[in-house]
Amino acid sequence: MEYRKLGNTGLELSSLGFGTMRFPVIDGVFSNIDIDKAKELVRYAIDSGINYVDTAYPYHLNGTSEKALKEILADGYREKVYLGDKLSVWACETYEDCEEMFNSQLERTGSDHFDLYFLHSMDSLFWERANKLNVFKLFDKLIAEGKIKHIGFSFHGKYELFEEIVNAYHWEFCLLQINYMDTDYQAGIKGLEYAHKKGLGVLVMEPLKGGQLANEPPKSVKEIWAKSDFDLSPAERGISFVLNRPEVSCVLSGMNAMKQVNENMDLAARFFPNTYNEKELDIYKEVRAEFSKLIKIPCTRCQYCMPCLAGVDIPANFEYYNMGHMHSTVDHAKNFYNRPFFDRKRSTQCIDCGVCIEKCPQHLDIPRILNKISEEWAAK
Repeated sequence: MEYRKLGNTGLELSSLGFGTMRFPVIDGVFSNIDIDKAKELVRYAIDSGINYVDTAYPYHLNGTSEKALKEILADGYREKVYLGDKLSVWACETYEDCEEMFNSQLERTGSDHFDLYFLHSMDSLFWERANKLNVFKLFDKLIAEGKIKHIGFSFHGKYELFEEIVNAYHWEFCLLQINYMDTDYQAGIKGLEYAHKKGLGVLVMEPLKGGQLANEPPKSVKEIWAKSDFDLSPAERGISFVLNRPEVSCVLSGMNAMKQVNENMDLAARFFPNTYNEKELDIYKEVRAEFSKLIKIPCTRCQYCMPCLAGVDIPANFEYYNMGHMHSTVDHAKNFYNRPFFDRKRSTQCIDCGVCIEKCPQHLDIPRILNKISEEWAAK
């Protein structure tokens, strides 16, 4: 395992970190984590060299992931890793709510401090809210008390806001969504380079765009990958692209199977900054252009939009639609979408309440998209 410096913090993180947003679950219920399987995966990863574990209040809903980590990191495993958590300001109404959330996170995870703590999912709306709640006063207090060792933020807004946030506080690191499809999206590569220039460590989320880039690619994309000198799986293509960047301190992966853990750790042991030459990077540009023609909805399956008040499985509807178009299998995907088991979860159940729009880090107009899917795909 390679270890990389996290900006000027003095910490060295494993180049691959364990994200806890996609733990294995029981009976497909997002909030019902399979603790035994999750424990096996995380402890194996730690024993194999991963030293950063990342969680947040919304992961698996309402602190469920945090609570699972208390058991997973028992028996001395908490002391073997750097643990990161996040302040989700949308769940707070007052300064006191923010402090209460932080203390409840310590309790749920069984920790007396967080090694890394993030102001969570910053966009223009949440940034305004964070300022109104005076979170910086709270961070200063918690840092002085030793409950936060290092402070940063995660980001889902536009680049101009990213620069503003970077320069607004004594941040030590940031967490950005970067993959070979999202190079110009949100902060993008420009933000990655700006943060590095400012001395911030950079962690990366969604290297596989919510799993979309781990799927078997369509024929037209396969033909482009065939030009590469590297024989890699689709998932390896995605993660290695980010590992290749010298500005990246740690790539987070939400691994939920032992095969994924082993493949990703093997990849992290083989790919270092600037492993790829210009030829390989040009191939990524070709693939990006081809995929851009095929991916219809830029959903990452983060599940922040869930649960839906009407029972719609929003990410599943989007995935059926994307996969049908990406692989030229629209009729096949339509059949799955219209099967009886999906009746209550189908886009046709949307009541256009708009609650999901506020929750979506990608800022998708979810009701509009669901309506489009219903119009095109729902059985008449």
